[in-house]
Amino acid sequence: MLNPIVQQLLFLEKDNKSQNYSLLWALLGNQNFSVELNRSWAGIRRGGSVQLQGQLFAYGQATDSTFLWSSSDPTVASVDASGLVQGIGNGKVSITATTSDGRASSQSLITVYSGYVYTTLNIPFSEVGHLTMNETDGLLSANPKITLPGTDPNGIVTDPAGRFLYTGDFTSGTISQFLINPISGALTANSVPTIAAGANARNLVVTPDGRYLYLASEGTQAIRAYSINGDGTLSFISSTPTNIGHSQVQISRDGNFVFYLRNTVTELVSYRINQTDGTLSLAGISPSFTNDGSGHVSTHPNGNFLYLGSYPSISVFNFDRITGNMGLVESVLHSKTINGSAIHPNGLFYYTVDMNDFSISLYQVNPITGRLTFVNTITGFSASSIRFIIIEPGGRYAYVADNGGDLKQFSINQTTGELTYLGGLSPGGFQWNLLFL
Repeated sequence: MLNPIVQQLLFLEKDNKSQNYSLLWALLGNQNFSVELNRSWAGIRRGGSVQLQGQLFAYGQATDSTFLWSSSDPTVASVDASGLVQGIGNGKVSITATTSDGRASSQSLITVYSGYVYTTLNIPFSEVGHLTMNETDGLLSANPKITLPGTDPNGIVTDPAGRFLYTGDFTSGTISQFLINPISGALTANSVPTIAAGANARNLVVTPDGRYLYLASEGTQAIRAYSINGDGTLSFISSTPTNIGHSQVQISRDGNFVFYLRNTVTELVSYRINQTDGTLSLAGISPSFTNDGSGHVSTHPNGNFLYLGSYPSISVFNFDRITGNMGLVESVLHSKTINGSAIHPNGLFYYTVDMNDFSISLYQVNPITGRLTFVNTITGFSASSIRFIIIEPGGRYAYVADNGGDLKQFSINQTTGELTYLGGLSPGGFQWNLLFL
């Protein structure tokens, strides 16, 4: 839909030239005013705060201005008249600064977190580990773990508000359902502890609004869709055949599409989510690429790019958020078997985990073009089976699940993105996957 000012300029009325000239000046005036914030994104712990500051630019020059501040969801984060943001509850929220005359505005994306790491422990037991992050140094401390009602947990996910937790249980073919204590983060089995998930349940994703959950059912070669009820229990919606058994499923940043490998494992497909009933329909198919069967997808924070870690290359795609179509940006040869990957919240760094080469690689990301530049690879985990990587919302620390050793902890250089190993910690068993809440 056209800007109303632009629309009237394109369809000028002959008898109203003076009004049209006024509209033209209004449009040009608005285009020459912009607001810059000191933080375009931030992660803050629940109960913590961050100070946002705005600067108005008029025709490229810094200009004094007052701002009106607003939050897209005050239950997640509030903001006062000075731009001080207070974390209230888990989730993501947009904080908007608007000039007092309404001429220009800008947004900062804030993620409020609890500081907990949860990880599936499938060896030697079927449990979920629960850890707490130290805000000062990023090191984790282990809390009591909980035994699953299902067996052999692989994937793990929570709803955005941090009330419910789910695991994909490979051997039992179930999803285990938990309630999260809002104060301690401790888990308890939900009133209905499991729900059927097809054969060999794997990884799971949840829509940003917390309404739907999608599971990669490897054994039944399908993506299974569920609705999330108010009490955290799941209701099965439908099963979408994929003609391939695969462990990985991913969701777009806006929650409108689900991504999965096609039956040749050399194409990525997007499925559109029906926001009314949660069902899926095929939307787009990527250009083909070489692959041996791996394929972990990471999405760029701006929503415009997809990064598929496959063998022997990383495929970078631009993504049309309206149609679901994908176009190849580049293919980056790396000759590693990527099992997990993650993009830094600032959108400038991309990390891949190779469980066969026992290494973690870092790439710089151009957020405008989406292209990658290799930085380095760290090794030294030869006695391990590292699998998935997560980054805490503040972008300072990273954690890697190890299915043959201790959970790995790293600090992140905010300028270069490079990782520094902080040591390992046992959460009570070997880890398959993990998440940060």
